[in-house]
Amino acid sequence: MSDVSVVRGHKSDYPNPVSFEVGDRLLVGEQDTEYAGWVSITDPQGLVGWAPLDYIELADDGASGIALKPYSARELDVEPGERLTFKYEHCQWCWVEHKTRGAGWVPRECLGKA
Repeated sequence: MSDVSVVRGHKSDYPNPVSFEVGDRLLVGEQDTEYAGWVSITDPQGLVGWAPLDYIELADDGASGIALKPYSARELDVEPGERLTFKYEHCQWCWVEHKTRGAGWVPRECLGKA
């Protein structure tokens, strides 16, 4: 873990993020054209959003799948100059933690060295 600094602001477009647990059945849609490795899904609660494709075992039809890992699509709203704790990166997005607002995803291009 290390500290990173926000160099470009980010605001989530998803106030109700998708989430799933291992074994959950998911509906799978289109792949993201901006961020490789992400796919549109409908989670067990009926929410639609983005998830890493490699977290899902696709069915033969390609339109459904089973979750291989737990996942939350929670994004953090961040402003330039904020410091965050970097946890890990996946498919051009970083899971980071803010000291008072908790953890969530931020695009890699919004972050720089602290």
